[in-house]
Amino acid sequence: MSDKPKLAMYWASSCGGCEIALLNIHEMILDVDAVFDFMFCPCLLDTKKSDIEALEDKAITLTLFNGAIRTTENEEMAHLMRRKSEVLVAFGSCAHEGCIPGLANLHKPEDFLKSIYVDNPSVDNPESTYPLPEYDMPEGTLTIPEFYERVSTLGQVTDVDYYIPGCPPEPHRI
Repeated sequence: MSDKPKLAMYWASSCGGCEIALLNIHEMILDVDAVFDFMFCPCLLDTKKSDIEALEDKAITLTLFNGAIRTTENEEMAHLMRRKSEVLVAFGSCAHEGCIPGLANLHKPEDFLKSIYVDNPSVDNPESTYPLPEYDMPEGTLTIPEFYERVSTLGQVTDVDYYIPGCPPEPHRI
């Protein structure tokens, strides 16, 4: 990798609009590329979590973290990106203030699961089976992130350096 500053973007509980907002800067993306090495963005690049874990702390110059904190994985990534980044930005309204994912705080997680896995007319689940955080299979143990009782903002789980509001952020703010 070059000596350019490193840029990362992470997508937690959100819709993907913030990634599109980055693309909506159109040809100015070339200016971003001239200044930064874009090194981590699960939506756009095939970089793995293990690649980020292997970096020295503060190896990433700037991380744009979008999305609210809804699951154990979201929080784990928030702490990892904070540790690996010199500057952590709550990018977009979901990371900044909870926005649409934050509406989940009006209901219990059990209500969502029942709506999705039992009451949904397009789901055939006569035994009312719900996903488990861990499931042992012959190939090994399968794990999925756990839902938290409440949605949090990025700033509620880790230190944030800057906030860029918007749903999604306007190109001139980027």
